[in-house]
Amino acid sequence: MDRVYYFAYGSNLHPPRLAARVPSSRFHGLARLRGHKLYFHKRGGDGSGKCNVHFTGRSTDIVHGAVFAMHRAEVRLLDRVEGVGHGYWRVARPLSVGGRLTRVFYYVAQPDFIEARLAPFDWYHALVLSGARGHRFPAQYLREIATIATVGDHDRHRDRHHRRLLGKRPAGGFSTLRKT
Repeated sequence: MDRVYYFAYGSNLHPPRLAARVPSSRFHGLARLRGHKLYFHKRGGDGSGKCNVHFTGRSTDIVHGAVFAMHRAEVRLLDRVEGVGHGYWRVARPLSVGGRLTRVFYYVAQPDFIEARLAPFDWYHALVLSGARGHRFPAQYLREIATIATVGDHDRHRDRHHRRLLGKRPAGGFSTLRKT
């Protein structure tokens, strides 16, 4: 299989969400992106705030993420749902995953789609927080995510769909995810 590695830091941290988008995705390990900070300031197609890894250049700023292996052919699927060219850019760089340097890709918000006043929908925020908790990110990082203000989603169908995803957990929990 021709595999690539994706650094998830937002709602795709929740494995059932990512699996619904990219069926071949398999947990590979955890990684940290230094010199960046997690914000919910990227304007999504639904008008709510989505996650972004914002470059700060400060070594003390760290975004925690989970790296997933996937079939190279499925990257286009993920690009489409993430909005590459229409809100995000896909970037690649090496990160340390389990002590080994691994070339990963991730998404960064395009400047025209950043709005500091945005808030995420509560279900989106819950997916991010559930994923971060499930991967056992540091307590301070979890507290920072938990303090983000949210808004309710007026689209009841979309809200129900995502809350169903929240109810799904990997068999045996996040700690038993099969590594590639």
